[in-house]
Amino acid sequence: MSAKFATGLALLFACARILAAEVALNPDPPERYLVQANDTLWDVASRFLRNPAQWSQVWYRNPALGNPGQIYPGDVLVLRRGGGGPRIELETAPAVPLSPVIRVTPLVREIPVIPADAIRAFLTRPRVLDSADADTLPYIVGFPDEHISGGAGYGIYARGVKAAKGGVLAVVRPGPAYRDGVTEEVLGHEALYIGDAQVRSAGEPSELLLVRAEREAVIGDRLLAVEPQELTTSYTLHAPEKPVSGRIIGVLDGVTQIGQYQVIVLDRGGRDGLEVGHVLDIYREADTIKDYVAGGFGNVVETPPDWSGSLVVFRPFDRVSYALVMKAVRAMHIGDTVRSP
Repeated sequence: MSAKFATGLALLFACARILAAEVALNPDPPERYLVQANDTLWDVASRFLRNPAQWSQVWYRNPALGNPGQIYPGDVLVLRRGGGGPRIELETAPAVPLSPVIRVTPLVREIPVIPADAIRAFLTRPRVLDSADADTLPYIVGFPDEHISGGAGYGIYARGVKAAKGGVLAVVRPGPAYRDGVTEEVLGHEALYIGDAQVRSAGEPSELLLVRAEREAVIGDRLLAVEPQELTTSYTLHAPEKPVSGRIIGVLDGVTQIGQYQVIVLDRGGRDGLEVGHVLDIYREADTIKDYVAGGFGNVVETPPDWSGSLVVFRPFDRVSYALVMKAVRAMHIGDTVRSP
């Protein structure tokens, strides 16, 4: 064996050991797991791995197995261990002689990456207003019969509407500003969804009909053209390619306590490299405590940040993102840090 070949072989084994060390299994992972109908991909990955974002690294792919995000109820997953690190395979049935036969198979969808019901409303409705647009959008100027508010079935008058007769606009109410967790720079505004309005007659003002309302519309509410959003929960869990660090700057739908399956707002978005399926860790900020043993005025030490859980980004905007808390080991708060796993 030549010295050059031996060196290359040693490097190959060293790389294999590094890759194996990078993927950490849970202390007692299952050797086989039957996928259940109510599972999510996060649930399955968490049974095997300490860091579910590494799922695509351990899912053994070949043409028969396909996308790591396409796993179906009834599939049996098998954990394999080897020199190249752990891998998870789809158990296949042994080869048997086949003969022509008609089989009826029910249509079964793959399990979602994260719970679809938890994020559905946030995928199909406008939720963030750009700071520059918040004051320039069409707005409700009044109601027939001198009403000051209205619900579903009410007419409204609006100024600045460009849509033609029959067009449908979302009615939103500008909410608090989203600000960078460190610099306080305004990144956008929360858009509280009020309902949908259809144009009855174009003009200045235009007349519209509230065809749907989740809360009462009032004078000053804005109207926004809504681009159709693709409703999908099929994507790959993965960590950002470049380090990302930000903060939680909001909790949606008036919730004050942040826990599992809560939708939160991050002060990082597409321009910062975030995309759908990115997994980030959540940390409670470092704290300072007095050192009474050492004594002395002002003798304090800083505690390390505490890991609080994990999140998955499901709807990034340009400067902010919506994420779903997938794991929570302690209470979380606005201002907590998020960063790459």
